[in-house]
Amino acid sequence: MSVSDLAAAVGINRNTVSRYLDVLLVSGQAEMETYGKAKVFYLSQRVPIAAMLNFSSDLVLVLDRDRRIVQANDAVCSFAGRERDAIIGNSIETSPLAAFDHPLIRSRITDALGGREVTEELRFLRHDQELFFRIKFLPTVFNDGAPGVTIILEDITEGRRAEEALRESELLFRSLVENISDLILNVDEACTFTYVSPKSREFLGYAPEEMLRKTPCDFMPPEKAEPVREQFAALLDDPRPRVLFEWTMLHRDGSPVVLEVSATPVYDVIGDFTGYRMVCRDVTERARAAKRVAQWKSFLYSVVNNIPSMVFVREVEGNTFVFSNKAAETFLGMTQEEMVGKRAAEIFPPEMAAFFADGDRELVERAAALEKEIRIPGGRMLSAKKIPIFSSKGMLKYMLGIAEDVTDRAAAEIHLIAERDRAQGYLEAAGVVIAVIRADGTIDLVNRKASEVLGYSEGDLAGKNWFATVVPERLRKRLAQNFSRLVAGGAEPPPFEESPVVTRDGRERPILWHNALLRDADGNVVAMVSSGEEIAE
Repeated sequence: MSVSDLAAAVGINRNTVSRYLDVLLVSGQAEMETYGKAKVFYLSQRVPIAAMLNFSSDLVLVLDRDRRIVQANDAVCSFAGRERDAIIGNSIETSPLAAFDHPLIRSRITDALGGREVTEELRFLRHDQELFFRIKFLPTVFNDGAPGVTIILEDITEGRRAEEALRESELLFRSLVENISDLILNVDEACTFTYVSPKSREFLGYAPEEMLRKTPCDFMPPEKAEPVREQFAALLDDPRPRVLFEWTMLHRDGSPVVLEVSATPVYDVIGDFTGYRMVCRDVTERARAAKRVAQWKSFLYSVVNNIPSMVFVREVEGNTFVFSNKAAETFLGMTQEEMVGKRAAEIFPPEMAAFFADGDRELVERAAALEKEIRIPGGRMLSAKKIPIFSSKGMLKYMLGIAEDVTDRAAAEIHLIAERDRAQGYLEAAGVVIAVIRADGTIDLVNRKASEVLGYSEGDLAGKNWFATVVPERLRKRLAQNFSRLVAGGAEPPPFEESPVVTRDGRERPILWHNALLRDADGNVVAMVSSGEEIAE
């Protein structure tokens, strides 16, 4: 059929049929053969280019030399949200794809029309979305030899977002690794460092690159390295999650650094073991502190174990004894091992057992030590004390008991009391005035005769200043100065001295004094003893 026949058959004019045939030809839905001046069209035996383009998920546009869209695949229509007829025949700037009317795109279309293939990446904002495309501009030649451009827009948004997420994740990881207080180390199956975080400078004085491809043992004292080699050999043979251990490594300056290491196995994407990631914490100060604590515990144990007083520790919950020192062993005739786990009644005489076994409620209520003197068979006297020891939660956990044999001391105290009472009796029986004046001028003691002469009741004068209380005002300053010189050791008092005193009612009574200085072991004056007789007028 001729063009005229086709026009008559479909009921449209000849020119429209001619243009439609050209469109079918360009789109690949029809083919044409030329016979002289005649053009013969027949259905294409090939898959139309439009159909092939529709198989692609990329956006594909074909432009002619006048930059009009002559082909757009389904992906373009879906992206634009319009039918193909609304897109084809328009330029980009007047089509539903006007958002792609960008100076860069116009420039690259010009380049492609000139025969140069170009690839660009473009960021595109659509509503509240940010999209990224990789755009290829391909020079194209139509069947009639006319130039055109094929534009392929590959949506790379997901890839770009993944890259940005990965970049942000890497930045976050790097920031964390560089700023946390721990040192991060990765070792491979040969036990060599594959990653060292920047904290290595602070921990060990080495830059990360100085440690890479070396082993941990290269930074350890020889005596510490061999056990670590054996340890790592076992870990590499049998990977175990989260292993904790301590390393002692050497700082660049030679000082030891104690690291607490947490090691976790690392596996690749197919699940094969590739090494360990280790998080290292500097516990050098903690190790030193623990060593000092251990030394102090040893020292205190030695002290407690060797003091003459008996020491016992009872666990309140089980009401059994868990510790005793050598003095306790000697006193009770039992070893510490024999006492451990026993109750008070199984260890002590009844009087002691009652004191050390009971009274926990009173200890809790008072939160202070309880003391008692206990007389035991044989006439011995013990001074016993029990002290509460509380847990961190405030619960009574242990009872610390201390006992001391004070039999001899008690006898000595009784003797001293008797001697004191005897001396006091002598003073009271004396028919003369006796006063003891401390180095600061205060009255330490006066006997009954002195109280009677001065008109005071017994005990009223103790602690008062001698010169301000009993010395006449006209003599007060001079006698106080003389006393200060005597106390300073500048002179000795005269054997006898006459000096009046003032009674409570203001009368003066003349006294003939005999003064003597009392000194301590170093020869310092601590008091003056004055004895005097009233002079008859």
